[in-house]
Amino acid sequence: MSRKEQIHAAIYNAAVDAGFMLTALPELSGRIIVKDLLEDTPDFEVAFTGTDISDMDVHIDGVDNSKQISNSLI
Repeated sequence: MSRKEQIHAAIYNAAVDAGFMLTALPELSGRIIVKDLLEDTPDFEVAFTGTDISDMDVHIDGVDNSKQISNSLI
């Protein structure tokens, strides 16, 4: 399996398992917007930061990353 196929599988599985959809359109200036497919909630923005796997992080306004990581099912 190529690296591109591995990344696709990870994103696909996360989206299906958690019930969300990601959108990034030029008119959004490269921002990634998340749409919840399970609950009627407003769309929100997600940002990925870091330069390599050792310092990669995911940010969503109003979400405590340390709490999410400790409660993760992964």
